[in-house]
Amino acid sequence: MKDTWENTSSDGLNGGGSHWAFKLAGAVALLALGAMVVLPLLQAGSRVVNRRLLSVPVPNTVEWVRHLTLWTGLLGALFASWKDRHLAIAVGEAVRSSAWKARFSALSRGGAVGILVCLTVSSTQLGLAYAGMGDFGQIGGWLPLWVAMAPMPLAFGAMTVATYWRPGEAWSSRFWILLLALLVGPVLVLIPLGDGAFLRAVGILAICMLAGVGMPLFAALGGTALLLFFLDPAGSVTWPLDQTYRITSEGLLPCIPLFVLAGVILARGEAATRLIKVARTWTGWVPGGASVATILACAFFTAVTGASGVTILALGGLLLPVLIAAKHTERFSLGLVTASGSVGLLFFPSIPVILYAVRGSSMVAPLGVKELFLAGLIPGMLLLLILAAYSMFQVRSSWATRPSFTLREAMGAARIAWGDLLLPVLVVVAFFGGLMTLVETAALVAVWAFLLEFVVHRTLRLRKDLLATFFESCLVVGALVAVIGMAFGLFSFLMDHQVPETVATWLTSTIESKLVFLLVLNVLLLVVGALIDIFSAIVLIVPILAAVAPEYGIGPAHLGIVFLANLELGYLTPPVGMNLFLSSLTFDKPVLKVWRAALPFLAIFAIWVLLVTYVPFLSQGIVDLVLGR
Repeated sequence: MKDTWENTSSDGLNGGGSHWAFKLAGAVALLALGAMVVLPLLQAGSRVVNRRLLSVPVPNTVEWVRHLTLWTGLLGALFASWKDRHLAIAVGEAVRSSAWKARFSALSRGGAVGILVCLTVSSTQLGLAYAGMGDFGQIGGWLPLWVAMAPMPLAFGAMTVATYWRPGEAWSSRFWILLLALLVGPVLVLIPLGDGAFLRAVGILAICMLAGVGMPLFAALGGTALLLFFLDPAGSVTWPLDQTYRITSEGLLPCIPLFVLAGVILARGEAATRLIKVARTWTGWVPGGASVATILACAFFTAVTGASGVTILALGGLLLPVLIAAKHTERFSLGLVTASGSVGLLFFPSIPVILYAVRGSSMVAPLGVKELFLAGLIPGMLLLLILAAYSMFQVRSSWATRPSFTLREAMGAARIAWGDLLLPVLVVVAFFGGLMTLVETAALVAVWAFLLEFVVHRTLRLRKDLLATFFESCLVVGALVAVIGMAFGLFSFLMDHQVPETVATWLTSTIESKLVFLLVLNVLLLVVGALIDIFSAIVLIVPILAAVAPEYGIGPAHLGIVFLANLELGYLTPPVGMNLFLSSLTFDKPVLKVWRAALPFLAIFAIWVLLVTYVPFLSQGIVDLVLGR
């Protein structure tokens, strides 16, 4: 899959950092994300400092921060459309023929434009409906709700233009894109309803085909939701957009932009270099030390940035030469870096875990974010140990040439990377110590990352890198929020038609054994992880599984870790495992070659998933033990 962590260029702005439009976009992103950082910290400060010492009482900022998540996401989605960095199935990346790439691009863009036109119209209708309600609902006690919703049609309209119009493109290409857009979008309302079930099947099949050739996943999800509601006699095409707007009611979602900002700052700075040096100096002397250092560095970086893609893109180019220099084969080194990109996905403050906790809050047995991170600790450590043991065995021929341990060098590397190593401690004390909420902790992490790269190490410069960094962060946030928001809209249709309850009833009546259900779950999630991104999978599938799992005596923490572990395996699973395509792009290797290199690690991940699935003590048991249940 195309991943939005990929830098648009060396300066993050496609070589156009001096252009006024890019500077303006970066400045707007700076204001939006900057406000998201400042407001939670002000809220935390108002609790710590005696209010009598404050000249002006600090109001509750939670509602504003949640709306800033939506507004920042919409702004970033526009940036992602502008730079063509939305999450998508990157089949076109595996195609060598430039002619077929151009055809795939025209198909995917035409479909996206058509759906974006419908999203623009529907969100406009929704805003007008809320405007007609007068003073119904206000943000902060004074901002009308329809004004808070106004960025939705504006953003979708701008995304339509940004997706369709590419400077210098031939008019023939623009004609075919426009024709397809008309077929996918506005013409839909002119189709006689006829057999609704038939039209649903045809429409969903067409959207799946467009997604298969690279149409952004947010467009596929949003288009499917609009189609289903349009063909439902009791439905309304404004309902999916209303559900998208309701992401502002999710208390943990503001963590995502803040942790993304921290991750992008660290990735653009030299945090990766510092962490790799620490890992090498402390573990390089053990047998297979270079591979162990690779696993540890990737796990740390994936946990902090919350995405597998940024780890491969930021660390891959540094780690692959190190592994080859340590006498590891190219095939093993390529497979290890590809697999290690997602090994830290269960560790705090991983974004997928936070999003799962958001969806888990509505479960029959609610699941807290602290509980879920605790449940993932041992399974995550187990994966690291298995990978390290396998790597050490595979490179046993290089044991004799491993470097000796030098305490002075190791301490020197740790002293340079003190700020990076202190980051997990800061998080544990602030959040798990009960001093801050998760959103406030995320804001603190973003500030800490900013201070490390812009002030302490000065690897990034305010004048040169600040706007580019915030632009890139906003772009990544937009790609994620677009997928999450559209998935919320699609899931609302499933809820209206009681799909989770129907699936739960069918499964419980068909499958009696808990072990058989877990096996079916593994197969299902393996297919899901290989075909769609982890974020939309969490939004769409978690509530359905949550309705079924209690019937088989599966605890919420156990279900959460099984789900995330299977999706982690999906990053390596053909045909569209995201890590496979990212490694192919990063190292300029054929996708087939990356697949072959990653096969042994795919088997290791599969064994690990089975252990996590069938030994619930590793996750749920530890939670119950620690919490005294």
